[in-house]
Amino acid sequence: MTMKVLVLGGTGFIGSRLCTMLQASGWASAVPASSRGGQGRLKLDARDAAAVQGALSDADAVVNCVAGGADAIERGAQALAQALAGSPCRRVVHLSTMSVYGAAEGLLSEDAPLDPGLGWYGAAKVRAESVLSALAADAGASVTLLRPGCVAGPGSDQWVGRIGRLLAAGRLGDLGTAGDGWSNLVHVDDVCRAAMRALQEGPAPGTARAYNLAAPDSPRWNDYFADLALAIGATPLPRIHRRQLQLESRLLGPALQVGRKVLGKLGRDGSGLPDPISGGLLALWHRQQRLDPTRATQELGLQWTPYATTVRQGARWFAPGGQEVQHGAQSRAADRV
Repeated sequence: MTMKVLVLGGTGFIGSRLCTMLQASGWASAVPASSRGGQGRLKLDARDAAAVQGALSDADAVVNCVAGGADAIERGAQALAQALAGSPCRRVVHLSTMSVYGAAEGLLSEDAPLDPGLGWYGAAKVRAESVLSALAADAGASVTLLRPGCVAGPGSDQWVGRIGRLLAAGRLGDLGTAGDGWSNLVHVDDVCRAAMRALQEGPAPGTARAYNLAAPDSPRWNDYFADLALAIGATPLPRIHRRQLQLESRLLGPALQVGRKVLGKLGRDGSGLPDPISGGLLALWHRQQRLDPTRATQELGLQWTPYATTVRQGARWFAPGGQEVQHGAQSRAADRV
């Protein structure tokens, strides 16, 4: 029997890839849903509990990949919990983030305390986890919480596209001690495989279970910058001094962020502006925080994509024409189903 899976946020980076992999699985069919809708997609406001409940009426499971601002993340989780309370669907996979651990350092297992103090994104994800964890106890749902690190590989504009552009512009390179934090990279396909395993063999009803997702061979940021630079031809790699990084984050970064917001309000695309380097990024690149993926390896049976493959595939996607080729391939795969 085919499992019907509603994928909220199914047109985003991870959601769209998950839908493609579900369709190819042989045991599941995906219903991608987002506020944009489109061909083969369900137009749905994930903050509308009644609309979500209607979409769940004939679904066997739901995967919550909703992204966006704090409102979308928090209200989306609340709406999903309300919808599930009145639905026969009881299997939930929620895409969270390593940001729920805040600025904690060291090797972190899933039992580490959650800390909403890192910023709005981490705080919203902590509250979303709390809402859906309570759903497990209150409604007898099977809830899986996935906490990925930095999701890379083909299609990752954040951790391949942005980093590649900064490297190509000479604004990023060897950061010295400012770049010796752990990258916690994970291939997008590994995140999707974790979601699929949770759909097949999730926790028992009435239980919520969290899993860290980061490749065991994920390196420090300086190593990733060097390897990606070599793969995309952005060499020689410059040494970026702390003063330059501080100027970037304190002066140029805020100006670029304001410029993008202004263009957005004017209905214009601000993606042509240079990528800002924020204080949050600088802190991330230096933070000695490493996710322990042991539980996902053992309980979900994940076989992690090798780091070298993640870099190679990401660089191929970043190359001129590669991004268009990758997106086109995904669209064609969706059209065939």
